[in-house]
Amino acid sequence: SAARVAAPLADRAHRQGATGLRYATFPGFFDPHSRHRGAPFQHRHRSPPPPPPLVSRGARGLSTRAMAAAPPNPPHGVPTTLLVVTKPELLASAPLARITSGADPRFPTARFDVRVATKLEDFPREITHERDGNPVALLWWFGDPGVMGGVLRSPCAERVAWIHSGSAGVEHILDTQPEVRAHPAPMTNARGAFSASLGEWAIFASMWFAKKVNAMRKSQAAGRWMRDTVGMLRGKTMSIVGYGDIGRACAERAKAMGMRVVALRRDPRKFAPGDERVVDEMLPLTDLRRAMGEGDFVVLALPHTTSTDKMIDASALAAMKRSGVLINVGRGAVVDEDALVEALTEGRIGGAGLDVTAVEPLPSGHPFYSLDNVLMSFHCADLTDDYYELTMETFVEHARAYVGEEPGGGWNLVDKTAGY
Repeated sequence: SAARVAAPLADRAHRQGATGLRYATFPGFFDPHSRHRGAPFQHRHRSPPPPPPLVSRGARGLSTRAMAAAPPNPPHGVPTTLLVVTKPELLASAPLARITSGADPRFPTARFDVRVATKLEDFPREITHERDGNPVALLWWFGDPGVMGGVLRSPCAERVAWIHSGSAGVEHILDTQPEVRAHPAPMTNARGAFSASLGEWAIFASMWFAKKVNAMRKSQAAGRWMRDTVGMLRGKTMSIVGYGDIGRACAERAKAMGMRVVALRRDPRKFAPGDERVVDEMLPLTDLRRAMGEGDFVVLALPHTTSTDKMIDASALAAMKRSGVLINVGRGAVVDEDALVEALTEGRIGGAGLDVTAVEPLPSGHPFYSLDNVLMSFHCADLTDDYYELTMETFVEHARAYVGEEPGGGWNLVDKTAGY
């Protein structure tokens, strides 16, 4: 994909557009501002990619190419068997009940035969042990990922045409179930379902430190009146490392607070309509230390992959301002936590707002629990009271796109090689 093309940085130049958003531009590519006006955005010498593999040969009526960006769209009259992998406490949940009973008016009930189970053996053998027949779709609904692998090791794997994760993160599936990563069926996820809440939490964490809430709470608990200056977000810089859907949600809210926004992503040429309104400068990840040095608040919204593992190391933290605050709403393992504890203990950075940690639950006695300049939310920043409703809405959108009832609708294709 274009996102995996290595950007030649040697001759990179920054260009200032009329909108004020600066992009890193690269030799051999059109200016992204021209792309925004509708001009083609191409590499001069790129050869066309090879066609992706066909969807499994046993699926009746399907001839779409599995790894294509477009949904498979099985023909009318050919129902898809939807195997939902969940956990016991969600079997009777309202979102699942609506799609199994046909009560959800948006779910294309007539196009699916829905089967829900918590274990592989709970699915009918006439489904899992048949190589030929109607297409099969897999929905991971917070159950045992091993059941997904079990389905894909069974004869019906040849009929699997689509895989969907109810969560936005998919490493817990891809890293533990090699059959899912290797299978030719497209995999989608719930990207975007929880971004608004995570964007809000990034602003909340920024305000927590800027407004000295911790010190005020201590004075309140001690019954002691205090007077002190407080900071403002307006005019400060938020550097967002990992500008995807979550990063965009953070940028929108930061810009609404009057902040300057610097965003980093693997391919800085990619942007969505409206990004120029909320991002002042878009940079490649190779400019990490520069962005961390400029940020009053450095927000991490990265997935955990082999390339991002402990990306925020001692040298990256050393680039931050002494008053800078690190906020992580992505994955804990992208941070070298030993280096972070050292920087926080020695006062080399102002603080850290951590929704996630490398190991969860965080072991008892870990320094993060006792450090006065750490705010933790225990991976609850996206755990809204309508969490399952939000992710089911995303799945239903994808189900409609899969059967062709919502052309141009949501289709969050996962890059199984990259891991997100």
